[in-house]
Amino acid sequence: MRVAEPVCLATFLTSRTLAYWQVSAEGAIPMPRSGAVRVISFHPEERRVASGPRSIEAAKSHVVREGLSAEHVRVVNRSKQDGVIYAAPVGYLDALAGEDALGPSRAQDEAWPPAPAISAVAPGLMLVDRLLDRAGQASAARSARPFAVLIDLCSPADEASVARLPRERLVIGVVMPDPALQPAVVCSVTDEPVRDVARLVLYEQKLPEDAPWVLFNAADVIAAAGMVAFYPSEAEWSGVAIRHIRHAMLAASVLLAAGGAASLFETAYRIGDAEARAAQARQDIDRMQRELGALMLGRPTALAHELGMDPLAMLDRAGELWRAGARVAIDARGRVAEYTVTVPFSQPRMTFQNRPSVHSVTERARIASVLAIDPPPGCVRSSLNATGALNEITLVVRCDHPDSALAGMLPR
Repeated sequence: MRVAEPVCLATFLTSRTLAYWQVSAEGAIPMPRSGAVRVISFHPEERRVASGPRSIEAAKSHVVREGLSAEHVRVVNRSKQDGVIYAAPVGYLDALAGEDALGPSRAQDEAWPPAPAISAVAPGLMLVDRLLDRAGQASAARSARPFAVLIDLCSPADEASVARLPRERLVIGVVMPDPALQPAVVCSVTDEPVRDVARLVLYEQKLPEDAPWVLFNAADVIAAAGMVAFYPSEAEWSGVAIRHIRHAMLAASVLLAAGGAASLFETAYRIGDAEARAAQARQDIDRMQRELGALMLGRPTALAHELGMDPLAMLDRAGELWRAGARVAIDARGRVAEYTVTVPFSQPRMTFQNRPSVHSVTERARIASVLAIDPPPGCVRSSLNATGALNEITLVVRCDHPDSALAGMLPR
């Protein structure tokens, strides 16, 4: 009979203390030192990103490119199944799995036992999604209104209490905001009633007190823990663990040696011939692309049509973005067109009968009209920016053209 694996959590508390917990039906208790365990982590550096289907390498690049992490990440890629990527910085995961003594923020804290050995780490935000799925609740990707998830790791008898509890317990609050924003995680040890904790979490994340919140307990966590996936715990190449690549190379070497010297020489000859042909093919492709790119640049009208650039449509869009007193500049490159709306302004201190002058009121109205610009479908806008001389305000609207196979052939 197989013994069930214990459910263990790693939390970054509001006191900036890294703490480890073992969850049972009676709640969560600080986890004592033990053999290697796998943990579900709740940490501010973890990310949950809505995404269409992507490969593992494309998912990593997407997280870093969007500015959600300042370093390389490891991912649990659920973009194809659930439309979600879970990511955490490599440095954080390696530090967590590499701790064999006190955590860096706990070294002087005698109230906590030494950290256990961590063999693998799973994203806590994935556990939250599994809890919501089991409860039939809408996750952040499907919700039209921000809401909070409260995981109150107390005993079932304590859960319904509306008074201060006689003992402290771990409470995890996760605010699931608009899908374009990142969930906010708050972990704390408290004896406050769960409703008070929920109100505090909503207040800290600037949500109204009547915003909805969903409550889960230790039994829910135990039931959903088996449905989480773990981050890769070793170096990868193109999404494949280096260990598996080394094993495959070793197996190929053994088979090659068993084939004898004749097979070795024949294989080496074929590989060399194939590499020479591949190099020649790459040279031919590069030459053809250069010739085709030069030909396309010689016919700008046809090139603009093939790349999805419609001058009349771009002028119409510029007209939609124009506001009185402003000017619009168009910069079209490859698959992207940028429309820069510029509004000149000054800062005269002119008043009339202690009231703002007509000039200053008109100027504010002009700036407000540019600030209110909504980007057309398929476009995104920047915030307002002032020039270095502080005499102009600019707003950039960026629109992508349809993908074109010809765009990749243009000379760089």
